Amino acid sequence: MADQTDRKRLTFDPTINAGHILTFLGFILSMLVGWSVLDKRVVVLEEARKTQAQVDQHQDAMQRSNADSVRESLQEIKQGVRELNARFERKDGRP
Repeated sequence: MADQTDRKRLTFDPTINAGHILTFLGFILSMLVGWSVLDKRVVVLEEARKTQAQVDQHQDAMQRSNADSVRESLQEIKQGVRELNARFERKDGRP
């Protein structure tokens, strides 16, 4: 009966076998592959961010150009309205 109670206890086996080595190598390999994939993803995201920054700068320049064109057009329209108003005032005999 003493043999049965000794067998049920948890014992530490300090030996290293092929299964342990294969498991450790698989773990290391999976970490390296995961790191490589993560690194590639980060590089792709950084490149996308740089490209988007260039696109944003171009769009900002185009928007500024369009806003300047609209401002110039509005100034021309205002000047035209002032000239028309001045003509009508002269026709009515107002100074």
